Amino acid sequence: MPSAHNLNKIKDSISNGLEVISSKSEDFIEISRLKYKIHLEENSMEDLYKDIGKDLFKSFKTNNHIDHSLLDYCNTLNKIENRIKNLEKELDKINNKK
Repeated sequence: MPSAHNLNKIKDSISNGLEVISSKSEDFIEISRLKYKIHLEENSMEDLYKDIGKDLFKSFKTNNHIDHSLLDYCNTLNKIENRIKNLEKELDKINNKK
């Protein structure tokens, strides 16, 4: 039969283990919460980057002045836009055959 001293040691050991688990769980929850907030902020930044790019391209399309360093991006976007239009025309031709 275990002595009272041994039972107290076991009780203390279990209690300490539970405190460690509780502390680590709280840390994990806090880390997850912070990572989620960072992710939301990064998504907000990405949305703003996209909006900036859309506004820049609209400005390019209406022949407004844009910074020369961004002209290559706009020209590439314009080419992609034209390829998409051509592909959509091809798709319409195929759909109209049916």
